[in-house]
Amino acid sequence: RGRVDIHLSAMRLLVSSAFRALSTSCRRFSQQVQVLQSGLKAVESLEGAKIRLYYLQCMAQASYMVHHERNAFLVDPRRDIEAYLQDLTDEQLTLKGILLTHIHADFVSGHKELRDRTGATVYLGPGTRNRCQFPLTELYDDMMIDMSDKFAIRAIHTPGHTPESMTFLLVNKINQKKPLAAFTGDTLFIGSVGRPDLVGSLGVSATQMAELMYDSLEQKIKTLPDDVVVYPAHGAGSPCGKNLSDDLWSSIGNEKLTNPALQFKAVEPFVKYLTEEQPLTPQYFSYDVALNLTGAPSVAEIVEQCRKTKPSELRTILKSDKTICVIDTRSAEQYSSSHVPGSLSFAMGSEGGVTVEAWEGNFAIWVGTLVSPTRRVAVITNRGQEAEAVQRLARIGYKVCLGDSLYIASRSWMK
Repeated sequence: RGRVDIHLSAMRLLVSSAFRALSTSCRRFSQQVQVLQSGLKAVESLEGAKIRLYYLQCMAQASYMVHHERNAFLVDPRRDIEAYLQDLTDEQLTLKGILLTHIHADFVSGHKELRDRTGATVYLGPGTRNRCQFPLTELYDDMMIDMSDKFAIRAIHTPGHTPESMTFLLVNKINQKKPLAAFTGDTLFIGSVGRPDLVGSLGVSATQMAELMYDSLEQKIKTLPDDVVVYPAHGAGSPCGKNLSDDLWSSIGNEKLTNPALQFKAVEPFVKYLTEEQPLTPQYFSYDVALNLTGAPSVAEIVEQCRKTKPSELRTILKSDKTICVIDTRSAEQYSSSHVPGSLSFAMGSEGGVTVEAWEGNFAIWVGTLVSPTRRVAVITNRGQEAEAVQRLARIGYKVCLGDSLYIASRSWMK
């Protein structure tokens, strides 16, 4: 009995100290957009054109800036765009266009805010003008967009993942329009290709889309020169395909030799291969498609709408509103030590999603898989990570309504 009393006294002291720390941290909570790490992995030069590769391991998502003679294009930009804007300023570049390989389902794109803030044109594939609620230029097969006197972007229509899917080629205009790089979106991955089963709402079956994918690969992708560099939209861990490689880039020649999806000689076995054993579709995918069709509001708006709370207030709110989902972004060890009853543990890490440690997992993807995008969300974070948590959830379209930092529940609340 004595040991139990000592244990309870220690718990009360711990809780009292934690509440004081929380009170201090809440006062310091600054609801401002943070410039998260850009994820810039490489800057490549191809005959004078520069390609900047940004990669978020948490999202298994790649975006690109290609530029020459101070003109730049962005390919598949993510929602938090401050890092791109900073690089445009630092390199003294003018953003001429935003190239979307397709309407993305796995993340919210930053195309609308980029267009609003820079005046750049948004480019999308066939059939998108009537679906989207923002100004855009619709592209068709073999259309060219000039970037400079030497380089242009050539659009090739490669349906299969979605009906509008495009591959964008960087071509040298003064060398017989030689293709140098292919930004393949979700058509061709390193070691795989895009899944065909995400557009059922458009009245197109997975089998039909797989047949289109086969034609795109055979007639458009495999006919490119072997030395063309392949820059896909995703890597390992993405739910947009199966068995994706850890490599961030490759070549057409290497993929023709090693990519299992490019080894088929007939459409029927390819369709069977592509439609089987695809990963679970996260429940946020259709929600993000709708957001990307309208154009999402800025991350700054999302951060400003998040309301900070005190522990007693949060407890009262959660008692009266059982629909709120509490997401604890601290480490598994911290969560195991003490947590809000009924909260879900999704370790966020501390690198802005650029790198992922083994104990973290794919933070946003797992949230989007297990938590409905229509639920109200409250977050528990370590001190200083409040705004980061809001922004990283905004990458998949989730809005945080309440937030606390360094929260440790009282013993009476822990069940």
